[in-house]
Amino acid sequence: MSKDISLEKDKLRLLWKEKRKKLSLNFSNEYKKYFIKNFKKAIGIFENKIIAGYNPINHEVDCLNLLNFASKQGSKIALPYVKKNKIIEFREWRNTEPLVRDTLGILSPSSEKIVIPDIIIIPLLCFDLNGTRLGMGQGIYDRSLPFFELSDKYGLAFSAQETNESIKEQHDFLIDGVITEKNFLSFKRKKN
Repeated sequence: MSKDISLEKDKLRLLWKEKRKKLSLNFSNEYKKYFIKNFKKAIGIFENKIIAGYNPINHEVDCLNLLNFASKQGSKIALPYVKKNKIIEFREWRNTEPLVRDTLGILSPSSEKIVIPDIIIIPLLCFDLNGTRLGMGQGIYDRSLPFFELSDKYGLAFSAQETNESIKEQHDFLIDGVITEKNFLSFKRKKN
């Protein structure tokens, strides 16, 4: 990665972290039902699917609400566990089971039952309509997602996190769609 692109991405991250924080703090719980509605559009049939999400930090959209809904609809659910090599494995989780801190300090399942999700819900700072997402800058999802070729990969974001100013590099992993409170955007592209 060139130094100039790295600096540009760092500037964008600072900008979008602040924007996402404002969006999160001004977001009413009433809107949770709209996320569920568009989650249903994205997933279709929940029964017998494995759906992985994330435990929200730093004002990310709350994915746990969607995972609890999916569980009630017959899906197995999973959360990421970041290993020492900074690669994610998805571990099956029931919302009554305890969580432990992974290598990044994020609460993750203590169970070591590793699963391959049908659907992976991914946090982001911003996204564009080509499937480019800007993450927190550690490259953990970009390194990990290629191991899940057959999984559908959807970002979860506030609709106002859409941008025309994204920067895509060769190593950036494109996502298949984004679930927002306003709609589900499918990017209809081939799997990576």
